[in-house]
Amino acid sequence: MKKIIYGLALVAGFSSCKETEDLTSKFYSAQDSEHFTISGRVDKRDSSLVMISPASKIAFKNTQDDTLSVFSKVDDPKQHAFWALAINGEYKGKKRVEGDTINELKIPVSKNDTLIELYKATEASTGNLIFSGIKAKEIAEAPKKPDLKIEFIGNSITSGFGNDNKEFPCGEGSWFDAHNAYYSYATIAANRLGADFVLSSISGWGMYRNWNVTGPTVPDVYDNLYLSTDSTKTYTAKDFNPELISINLGTNDLSDGDGQHERLAFSVDDYVGAYIEFVQHLIDTRDNPKIAILDSPMISGEKEEILHRSLDSVASYFETKGKKIHVFDFETIPETGCGAHPSIEEDKMMADQITPFYEEILAAEE
Repeated sequence: MKKIIYGLALVAGFSSCKETEDLTSKFYSAQDSEHFTISGRVDKRDSSLVMISPASKIAFKNTQDDTLSVFSKVDDPKQHAFWALAINGEYKGKKRVEGDTINELKIPVSKNDTLIELYKATEASTGNLIFSGIKAKEIAEAPKKPDLKIEFIGNSITSGFGNDNKEFPCGEGSWFDAHNAYYSYATIAANRLGADFVLSSISGWGMYRNWNVTGPTVPDVYDNLYLSTDSTKTYTAKDFNPELISINLGTNDLSDGDGQHERLAFSVDDYVGAYIEFVQHLIDTRDNPKIAILDSPMISGEKEEILHRSLDSVASYFETKGKKIHVFDFETIPETGCGAHPSIEEDKMMADQITPFYEEILAAEE
């Protein structure tokens, strides 16, 4: 007999809701586009959906007092992942999904809990989250996707690495248990802007080299749907054609490495050259989007100065080509998440800084 893993009620106030009897419920398949709105890098597999990128999202509208059943699993039977749940735009917690069988997550809701959103809290490199469908009394027509589209390309900071360290303490469990892409600065900013968005981000990776090895890098795998070296399925403008692309890559390029692999000194020429080539690729393969390039809140001192000069060089190059590149410098923030990364509160601080910057770019005529 297959093991079923039941999620507990995520909000104490929901505990009084009565569970739905099976006879009054209907199963809504994952690929039911009439009832589900899907965002992020996703793939179809049989009747299921593969949630690939961090903060890839399923949204639907509930209409009844009910106990919803969400059916999902993880690709790797030895692995696990997390859903982050939001109801009517309010965060309700993370729920673990195991990989050994289909998991049933039960979510008690009232008829006033109309907008239900499930975000993949973990990232592509930690495994795919397979969504099979939902059992519910009644789901309304799928929420309309926003017209505004933003893509965030980055590393661990953009992925929400280590930010959820109060609920999941650093050093306990798996290295990615404290991931929460729902609270990435990028997700927060996108939701504040009312945008449809994608996080194309990979922890530890960089623009021309990664934190400890040379590659493959983010530009090397960006065109691959699964953000890996698997090029059998591609990611193109047909999948997502953003109005704005925000890039935050440089922290890992400037890393001193792990002390085990050979690490050459940071090369400004290699970094700037790779950055220019990647930005040009984005301009050529998308509909000439607005481009924002960000510095790193995890770098200070001489490295910060080098990064700023490098980003300014990228912007100057494109200025000579008649293309405006918007450069953003984060103000200093504490880094109290795992591995000296931003915590949830610090991700919110980053979003506070950068949301007006995005608003200004989007409002500007170019």
